[in-house]
Parts: sequence; C-alpha cells; structure tokens
Amino acid sequence: MIRINLLPKARKQASAQTGGIQGWLIGYAAAVAITVVVVGFIYVGKERELNEQLAQNAELNREITRLEQQSANIDQVRAQIEQSRQLETVVNDLQRARYGPTAVLMELSRILSLGGGPTVDPQRLEEIRHQNPLASFNPGWEPRRLWMRSLTEEERRCTMTGTARTNEDIAELLRRLALSDRFTNVVLVRTQGVEDQRTRLLLIEFELTAEVIY
Repeated sequence: MIRINLLPKARKQASAQTGGIQGWLIGYAAAVAITVVVVGFIYVGKERELNEQLAQNAELNREITRLEQQSANIDQVRAQIEQSRQLETVVNDLQRARYGPTAVLMELSRILSLGGGPTVDPQRLEEIRHQNPLASFNPGWEPRRLWMRSLTEEERRCTMTGTARTNEDIAELLRRLALSDRFTNVVLVRTQGVEDQRTRLLLIEFELTAEVIY
C-alpha cells in the first residue's frame, strides 16, 4: 500500500492562510488609522471655522449693541437740541418783546423827523425808485405838517391816529411806513376833514393800521 504524507502541505496552506489574514488585518488597521487621521484633520478644521464664525457673531452682536446705544444717545441728544431751540425761541421772543416797542418808536421818530426817513435797504430803495418813483419817500417833506395823537399796539398790530394838513401829508406818512423795515401791511382805515377851532384851518384827521416787525 502506498502512503502519502500530506501533513507538511496542509501546514503550509494553514501558514499561508494565517499570513493572508494578518496582512489583511494590518491593511485594515492602516486604513482605519488613515481614516481617523483624515477625520481628525477635518474635525479640527471645522472646529476652527466654527470658532471663527462664533467670534464673528459675537463681534457683530457687540457692534449691534453699540449701535443701539448710539441710536438711543442720538435720540436723547436730538431731544436736548430741540429743547434748547425752544428755549432759545422763548428767550428771543422775550428780548424782542422787551426791546421791540422801543425800536418801533425810534423808527417812527426817524420817519417824522426833519430830514429823516424810514430804515430801508438802499438797494431795495433804489429798485423801488426805478420801478415806481412815486413809491419812494420825499426827503424834503416837512414832518411838522402832521401830528400823531395816539399809537396803540397789541400782538404786533398797531393803530395810529393823528391829524395832517393835507391828504398828501398822510400819503407821505403811508409811503414811509410801507418802506420801513419795522412796519408791514400798512392800511389807511379812514380820513375825515375837520376845522381847527383855534386857527380855523381845514385839517385832515386819519387812522391807519400796520403790523410791526421786531
């Protein structure tokens, strides 16, 4: 009988199979290690991006808070400015109410003075003379031909009464008042002829209204 010893060959096959499994395990372990390293790098990169984004968000939130505070301060400053303007308006009104009537009386005194005239911008007066010479005042007018009897003022609206020698004297007064920077909306309300009891001269009583500027 012929006997064949197969044991060494089987051992060789088993050894080959064991080597193959070990090689596969080593390759698998290497792949896993590489994968872990790659994933680790990706995680670190994403975590860095996340931290940067969180830092940007925090900075934006701080900027928004700062702008909101500035906006609140702006509203407060605007309110203070508006209050200051209102106070300035009140003070100016009080100043005008204090010195305005004096300025108006001084202007009326200039208008009724010999050789005087209204306070008017020279360029404006020249334009008026160029457009209508009759609208300008007569510098040679004799103001003693007219007498003021009363002047009352309420809420910047004044009423004047007086007596003049002729209607032309009254017209001269109206022209001067209309040209003056201190008067506007000058209106002749009425005139009436009267006889002076002392001189027996025929005179003209008048009443006019105007708005004062101060």
